[in-house]
Amino acid sequence: MIYIYFMKTKLFRFFALASLVFFFNACTPDEVETTQDQFKPLKLKVTLANPIHAASSVETNPLYLSANGLGVLWNYGSQELNGEFPNQVGQSEIEMNATAVSNTSLVIDVGYWDVMALSSVTYFCNTVTAEITFNGVIIYSQSRTLGSEDGTCGDGTEWNINITLP
Repeated sequence: MIYIYFMKTKLFRFFALASLVFFFNACTPDEVETTQDQFKPLKLKVTLANPIHAASSVETNPLYLSANGLGVLWNYGSQELNGEFPNQVGQSEIEMNATAVSNTSLVIDVGYWDVMALSSVTYFCNTVTAEITFNGVIIYSQSRTLGSEDGTCGDGTEWNINITLP
């Protein structure tokens, strides 16, 4: 009876030690990727074909970019250029830099309108290009014609991009 007890104890110790050895051999530091290492550079860029112009009291022409996604570390979640600010007149590009993990779903909103309101409302169209670069590779690049709410410009004033990072 005592012999069986010692054999069970030795057998239990053997399996416990074997499990520990197996566990630590299966998870060596070279094979374990830390959470911080999973984050890769992400860049969102929106460019206007014609730069922002100065706005008058009856005219405005803002360009904005906003983005949201779990698994993304942003400095800022949105940015805007607006002709109402003198230091932004002549600019044509918004760029947002972040880090993100693969398989992150992004919801990106791009908006541009250019309206002059005198006796009637007049819209001006502009080509807007959106580009998404993830881990140094361009994964998305498209252009749209934005600027109007009345259909003058083919794609309206807002552009929604839903994408999952590779």
